[in-house]
Amino acid sequence: MKKTTALLMLAVFLAGGLFSAAAFAAPGKIPQGEALAAIPKGELTENDVHGLLLMREEEKLAMDLYRELGAKWGIRTFTRIAESEQQHTTSVKLLIDRYGLTDPSEGKKAGEFSSPELQKLYDELLEQGSRSGVDALKAGALVEELDIMDLRKAIRETKNEDLRMVFSNLERGSMNHLGAFGRQLSRENVRYEAMHMSQEEADSIMNSGSKGGQGKNQSRVRGGRR
Repeated sequence: MKKTTALLMLAVFLAGGLFSAAAFAAPGKIPQGEALAAIPKGELTENDVHGLLLMREEEKLAMDLYRELGAKWGIRTFTRIAESEQQHTTSVKLLIDRYGLTDPSEGKKAGEFSSPELQKLYDELLEQGSRSGVDALKAGALVEELDIMDLRKAIRETKNEDLRMVFSNLERGSMNHLGAFGRQLSRENVRYEAMHMSQEEADSIMNSGSKGGQGKNQSRVRGGRR
């Protein structure tokens, strides 16, 4: 029962509900770390370690990129999703600390990454997203698409309940974000071309109804159609 309650609490936090970033120290709120403490730790495999370190930086990449593009183009979708990405990267950090791993984001400024591959990706997407508002939205969609596929791989490879719980909730969040970017692109009469998942699945996610209010009531973006 205690473990079930902890899992439910963790799910609510990652969905952006009760355990929001602002609620960490609020009276009567149970921090996410306490919820995790009720879930037994497992033994990390090499794949588990790789998955945690990758997702820590990949979620940071999304947060840093969206803040930059949101500031440049004034698209509220980026600002709102960046707030969610802050919670995502923080949730992965809790797991990194729990298992005593070295945080690859420690001491890194916005736009800086330990992984050369992610650094290259960030630089390329920032350049792409700086061309126009539509290109920025395409860059955001690509990040979420990649995030979903990497999370699915991490979920398949781990047997640890705490990792599966966190990764599964992050995947759901990324699907919501991909949908938000897709709906914004639709307002520009642009169809996103999938890079990492099937076009059919990408279209299905992007054409789904709004979840969590991301991307609602958005106007046409500055920078025009590309």
